[in-house]
This record gives sequence, C-alpha cells and structure tokens, in this order.
Amino acid sequence: MTELERSKTINLVKPITWDTTKTTYEFVELSEPILLQVQQFYDDQTKNGSLSAMGLLISLVSNIPREAIKRMAFTDYKECENYLMGFLMYSPEGESG
Repeated sequence: MTELERSKTINLVKPITWDTTKTTYEFVELSEPILLQVQQFYDDQTKNGSLSAMGLLISLVSNIPREAIKRMAFTDYKECENYLMGFLMYSPEGESG
C-alpha cells in the first residue's frame, strides 16, 4: 500500500496578495482533508465544476480565503491539486493471503 504524505508545504511560484486582510501568501500548507471537506468538494463539483471545487478544497485545507485561492498561478494550483488528488483517489489495498 502506498503511504500518503499527511501534510505538504507548497512554495508558490507567484505569491498571492490578498488585499482584504493585507496578507501575502508565499506558500500553501496542505494536509489530509477531513470527510466534511471532501463532501463539500463533491457538492461544489456537482454545482460548479471540478476547477471551482478543487479551489474550494484547497481553501478549506489551507485556511486561505477562497477568493485569494482564485488568484493563484495555475502551475501552483496544479501542484496543490496533484497533492489533494492522492487523497481523493485513495483506495486501500486488501490484505493478501
């Protein structure tokens, strides 16, 4: 069984500046989503599509406002998506023998 990395810090190629709180994010700290966050992801995916839903999930697990996540460089977004998809696609292997 492949062991998932339980948390990951992604250094942003392009920092996100969020004027509302006068905050600049230079990295995103991601972790394993909880069940409620995954449910919110799937609900949003049904309503608004995959790109919007992944933005929501990134926001939920990183505690960065969703509107700020929308300003993320696409390559940074894909790094976050790649990490989180490991959890969304996870399926434990059965024990052999």
